[in-house]
Amino acid sequence: MSGPKAKNADLAATWPLFGESQPGHFAADPKQTLSTSSPGELQLAALDQHDEFDDQADSRGKTTRHARESLPPLSPEWMRAARTLSDWLEERIRSGSIDAVDQAAIARTWATWSMSGASEAHILRVAHLVGRAHGAIRRTPRQGQQLQAAQHACAGVLHSSLPSAVRDRMPFERALFVVRQLHDEADHWAAIVDGTAELLGWKDYARVHAAAVLRAMIERSR
Repeated sequence: MSGPKAKNADLAATWPLFGESQPGHFAADPKQTLSTSSPGELQLAALDQHDEFDDQADSRGKTTRHARESLPPLSPEWMRAARTLSDWLEERIRSGSIDAVDQAAIARTWATWSMSGASEAHILRVAHLVGRAHGAIRRTPRQGQQLQAAQHACAGVLHSSLPSAVRDRMPFERALFVVRQLHDEADHWAAIVDGTAELLGWKDYARVHAAAVLRAMIERSR
């Protein structure tokens, strides 16, 4: 995958937000998702040299206070968070335009809410497969070339068993990467969480959105 290709230029730093225009395939190497997002060597060198960063006043504190004051006393945190986020979004919709940092925030929020387009059934299926792969590869006593062969075989079963909508976007090499990580992870739950997030592309979205907000903030500070 060479990078996001969006019809809307404002989305160039993140990935398109709706499924019909999502990237067709994830890269074999997870790091390749960052290949097009660097702000450039000069700006990175300037970031390395600069060590004083002052907070800029914004409206978030005011918005949070408004949410707290507009809701019944002792309202649950989810309600306060929902009101704050709703007010923040409505403000930007009314303005009709946003900067790159806010664009990245909306992209992150959307990807999280929509689970990056994955259905509940697909999420549970992938988690199930990752859990079984973890148990299988952790039980293998083999080393060296035998271990590599076992990892390839395990990755083949894992990849071929993925829901077709997931398998079509995630290359075999990424399943092999996951299996190698599973072999080194003793904790079963941590293995399921990390492996599922990798195979569903959630980590790719997180990388892209982190890169988008970092780049936007670096460019804004020039």
